[in-house]
Order: sequence, then C-alpha cells, then structure tokens
Amino acid sequence: MKNFRLLLIVLTFGSFPLSACAEARVQSVYDMPRLWPRHCQLRQELVDALRRGDIQTMEATCRAALELMPADATWRYNLACALAYREKPDLALAELDKAIDCGFRNADMIAKDGDLSRIAKDPRFAELVAKARSLNKKPVDGQPVRKPAVVPAGGPLTLSETNLVWNFDTGVFEALVEVGEPRRPLPDLAAGYSASKPTSPERPYVAAWLSGGSGAGNTGDLYVNRDGGHSQLAVSDFPNLTAIHYDSPARARGLHLDIPNTFFGSTPVFGNISRGRTKGAFWRSMARSVFTDPGIATRMDLFYRNNQFWVLPAVNDVGKPEIGDAFPANAPFQLVSLGASWSDQPFIRAALAASASFRRPTKQALVRRRLLAPTLQWLLRRTQKGVRTEDDYLSPLAHPTAFDAKRLDAAELVKRAHDLKMEEIPPMVSLALINSRLFPIKFPEPGRDYPDTLSELLFNTTSAICLILRAPDGERTFLLRAQTAPEHDPNATFAWRVVNGPADAVKIAAPFGETLNGPENGFVQITINRRHLTNRIDVACFAKTTHTSFGAPAIVSFYPIPQEKRTYRSDGQIAAIDYTNPDRVYSDPAIALPRHWTDTYDYSPDGKPLGFTRSYNGEASASFTIKGERIVERNPDGTPKRLVRIKYTPRGTGDAIQPVELTYLDDGDPYEATK
Repeated sequence: MKNFRLLLIVLTFGSFPLSACAEARVQSVYDMPRLWPRHCQLRQELVDALRRGDIQTMEATCRAALELMPADATWRYNLACALAYREKPDLALAELDKAIDCGFRNADMIAKDGDLSRIAKDPRFAELVAKARSLNKKPVDGQPVRKPAVVPAGGPLTLSETNLVWNFDTGVFEALVEVGEPRRPLPDLAAGYSASKPTSPERPYVAAWLSGGSGAGNTGDLYVNRDGGHSQLAVSDFPNLTAIHYDSPARARGLHLDIPNTFFGSTPVFGNISRGRTKGAFWRSMARSVFTDPGIATRMDLFYRNNQFWVLPAVNDVGKPEIGDAFPANAPFQLVSLGASWSDQPFIRAALAASASFRRPTKQALVRRRLLAPTLQWLLRRTQKGVRTEDDYLSPLAHPTAFDAKRLDAAELVKRAHDLKMEEIPPMVSLALINSRLFPIKFPEPGRDYPDTLSELLFNTTSAICLILRAPDGERTFLLRAQTAPEHDPNATFAWRVVNGPADAVKIAAPFGETLNGPENGFVQITINRRHLTNRIDVACFAKTTHTSFGAPAIVSFYPIPQEKRTYRSDGQIAAIDYTNPDRVYSDPAIALPRHWTDTYDYSPDGKPLGFTRSYNGEASASFTIKGERIVERNPDGTPKRLVRIKYTPRGTGDAIQPVELTYLDDGDPYEATK
C-alpha cells in the first residue's frame, strides 16, 4: 500500500493536452473556469484518500471527476490505477485504453508505473503501451488542435479555443501567442509617437529616443482592456503595441471582463479595468475585489511576477469622506488610481511610454528576468512629484493606497527609464511568513479564539501579505523573511518602513534579539500594538544590491476591522469588544459580516482570563469560556460544569441593504467541563 501513489491530478493539463475520448462529451476550454472549483475539491479528496490508502474512495473520487470532465486524460489514468489496485484488471485496462485515447500517451511512464504493476503482465497492457507510443504527439480526436497565434507586432490578436489552454494548477488560461515582425518598421515609430498626443510632456523625449535608435519602443508589448472598452486605450498612440481581443464565444461568457484571467508567459502585458460593483451590500471597486479574494490576489501576484502591469481605479473605495480608505491591503501587483472611470488612463499611458523608453538591452533584460512590472512600479513611485530623495521614496509619500494623477511626472518617469542600465535594475522582494521548527506559525483559530469563520490570513503572496487582526490580543507579533527575486542575492540589503498607518503602533526588530540575522538581512519581527489601532498599517520591504537603488516594495498589511470598538484593561488585556459598529463607520462585509453583540471579558483576581459574557442591547444572553465554548451549566462555585461547542455561520436576513449577518448555534451535544 505504501507504494501506491497514483499520478496526482496536479499534472493535469500541464504535461498532457485536454482531449476527448471518442464517446465522451467534448467540453470547451471556456467551460474550465466554471469546472475548476469542483476539480480542486476533488483533487484534494484524492490526495487525502491517497494519504489514507483508501483505494475505494480513490476510485469513487476519480469517477466523480469524470462525471465532471469526461474527456480528461489524467483523471482516467488515475481511475485505471485505482482499479488496478482494486484488482479489477479488465476495468483497469479499459480505463487505461480510454486515457490513451483522451491524450495520456507517455508510454515510458505507463510502462514503468508501479501503480499498474498488477496488470502489467497481461498481454493487453503491452499492447496499450505500444498504442500510447504510436499515438504520442498526434492530435486527439474531437479536440481542437491548439497552436500559437502568430501576429505582427502592432497587429490585433484574437484569443480563441485554438490558442488558449487552461492550467488547472494556477486556475488561469494560458495564451499560445507569438508576436512576429513589426507591423511598422522602426524608423516610423518616432513619427508615430510624435504625431499622437503632442501635448503630453513625455512624448517628445520618447520620439527622440526612437528616432535615434536608443529607445526599445512598444514592439512586443501587449495591451488588454477588461472593462468592455469603457476605458479603452488609444492603441494607435503607441506604435507596434499589440491589442489583445477575445473571440465571440469567450465574450458571450464574459471571459473578457473584470479580473485578469490569462497568462502570457513572459511577454509584457499592460492592462486596465475601469469597472466595479456599485450596488448591494458587497459593492466595491475591482481593485478591492482583488484584495478580498485570496485566490485572485494569488493570481495577480503570478501575473506581476511575469511582466504584467495592471491599473485599476479605486472608484469610491478611497478618498470619499464617508468611506475613507476601504482597502484591507496595499500591494504592488496592481496600481490603484485615485478616482473612478478613466482615472487609470494617465498611468497605463505613462507605463507604456516608460516601456518604450527603456534601452533595448535593458528592456530585454527586464523581460527575460521577469522584472518589467516591478521596475515600472518602482519608477512610477520614485518619480512622483514630491518624491525626490531616497528617504522620500522610503516614506508614505511614495506609496499611497491609490495614486493621484496630479502627482504623476511622466516626463521624469521616461527619462529615468531611458537612463536605466542593465546592471542598475533593482531586485524584486519576495516575502514569506516564517514557519519553521524554531519559529512555528500559530494563528488564532476561528470560532475558538475569535467569533468568525474566516482566517486572519486574508492572502499570502510573494509580493504582498494581508493579515486581518481578528483575535482580541492587544499586541501581535509576526515573523517574516524577505529575499530578492527571481534570484536570491545573499549580499542584498533590505529596508523595512511603515508606509501607511501610525508608525508608533509598530515595532520592527530582529527576531527574538537575533544578532546575525536582522531586518537589513531580510529577517524581521514585526510587533503591532492593536490596542488603539483604527487604521490599516502597511509595512513595506525594499531591497537593493551593490549597483542598484531600492526597488519596488513588497508589502505586508495589518488590518483592524472598522466595525469593532475595543477597550483594553490597564494591563493590556482585552476588556470588551463591541461588534455592533457603534461608530457607524464603513466596514467591508467581505472581511467581517455584521454581528450584533458585545463580548465583555472576565478575569480572575490575579489577571487570568476566564471567559466572556455576550450581550445584546445591553442584556446578557450567554457566557463562554476563554476557548469560545458556551457555558450550559455552572457548579455551585460558579465554575463551568457543562459546555457546548459553538459554530459560527452566515445567516440571511431578508434585508436588501444588508442581506447577510453572522450568527452562531450549538455544534453538538453538551459535555462535562474538565478542570
């Protein structure tokens, strides 16, 4: 049993093409975003069953997956392995045959797979291995032949089922595209740049560099608009810029709108989305949608680390007096523009101008090392009006939640881009929460340490981390490690700065008094004083090497939930949390659903926490232990006698304005308390 491993589904659609068995239902690649969540669930069930050695559940899981995706080759192969272990040779061989028809054609892998050893002596097995070898690299019946779309630089490129595949590991489309020879020869680029938008201060500089041959231009750059053309860039203003479009079937499904969903390898991509959800309790800008969905944040980080530069307006999430700053985080994987529709245009245009201004060797190095987007983030922040020194750059002045176009200095931006040499390209910072034997991560448990179903870790990417401070503790400590990326440079120097929120509520130090590894080496202990915190804190980490300046920041955000009003005792321990939003401030329901109670904490005379009392409208309704169990019955001395566990859950209210709230109920039968 210990040798039973199966080919885990994480390999699906990476090494093998999506294919259709002769009798299976052919599914479009456009169906994959809808099928992906269930696929991920089944993949995890398969992994769990594999760890238990539960072959019967493995078979059932594979069959459920094939109900979802009948044409998937790897799920069929996994089913063949499970059937082989269940000693059902005829069924196993039949499924292996179907897997080969569907595209699983790695003959050497099939022949050597120990999971199939129980059927390997059957003569039919050798015939199937030979069949896989003969069909290898041949098209799969019923499945479109996918091949790269080749277009000249500057010509429009349409994505379709023939040049898109779905990666079930990352949850995005992968575009098979090749940008060919320029549509316009290089000598014409300067004239094209000069002819359009002559009043823009940066364009004469770019035109001169293109005319003299020192500027790279926008040849090879892609432009993607995902707001249905609402804030459409004038692509003709950027000669040889290639515009990406989606075909009619994709558009009919809305796959061309909102959150980016397509990976283009290392090809430079510039995109904007001027849309948002304006109605209902969960209204938000598209930029805030990115921050409140961990899967989307991870996707945007992936794109950022692969030369994609995205601009999204803040709409009403930042700058409105009644809202303030509704974002739970700040991150470099998207540039948020201050304002609503079309506020993204100055920044996407400036970024494209900077891309055209890089010298060709510098731009080639940026693209090859996948540092184009971080370098543009650095340059845009570093050249804002008012940011003149390194100290300015390492301060809140350079890193607002949303960028104001009035502070954009496009002329200075393109000049700095043009002057940048290859050896001066700053490194990108890669962040990680430390979790090791010496420094294990122990997050508070939802439902036990605080009333919610959601984790404190909202998202955790290499370029940004967001922690929601849900637990009642007055002081929180987190350990982080920063390294340079894409290559780790042991000689890099790091700087950590508070760029948003009260700096006096943050302590940045070496972990536990460490003397050899400290903040300047990338190893840091961040302590947050939560007691009087009402605003988000952003701590940025910057890195530089011998020949570079400090580059784009990686940011860790600490977010206190606005609807909570907390009071703490003189010894620093929590006294009470009023969850009812008594100050009537805006609080994002995607971060914490509304709740209508106050918890008042109880302590022993020597300061030991005993539990808390929950009240509604000032009337006590229930008592709880410090572990979040409801006290059903007390002993004569007042200590808990019988307890019941609590389950927190969303509940519909029927209110169109605030349709969901958090409530709780008993989870199981009462049990005797232990001392």
